[in-house]
Amino acid sequence: MAQVESTIDSIRVTTASPERTIILKQKGAEHYLPFWVSSSQADILATEIQGLSSTSPDLFLTNINATDSNIKCVTIHLENNTFNAKVLLCQHDKPYEVTCPIGIALTLAFRAEAPILVDEALFDKVGVTLPPYPTSTAPKQPWWRRLFKRQS
Repeated sequence: MAQVESTIDSIRVTTASPERTIILKQKGAEHYLPFWVSSSQADILATEIQGLSSTSPDLFLTNINATDSNIKCVTIHLENNTFNAKVLLCQHDKPYEVTCPIGIALTLAFRAEAPILVDEALFDKVGVTLPPYPTSTAPKQPWWRRLFKRQS
């Protein structure tokens, strides 16, 4: 199955539920993939993105480094209507995969500067495509001028 590289676009918070929404963006396209994660996973990722220190990824990376392994990439796919993440590690040129929560996998990818790969079919199935942002070539009038036009 073909995979496309993606980046972390945003982490969203809603007042309706304790979960957070992480939105991935396909590189080179306006395709977005939203999915829900626990608030603790989202907070760990947000802390990492903001450049603040977090012990969770450090513990994972210490264990990965202790085995003389390095992170090659993170893959996200859908199994039985559930998003899953796998971290592809390489130890002495021997690849192996470790399944882990999506928020943790994305945090590890961010910390290790490893690519995030998503099944292309997943973007087609549950992704969102946004139209290009409309741009106008006409100069925008000040807000107060638009008010006077409406009263005329």
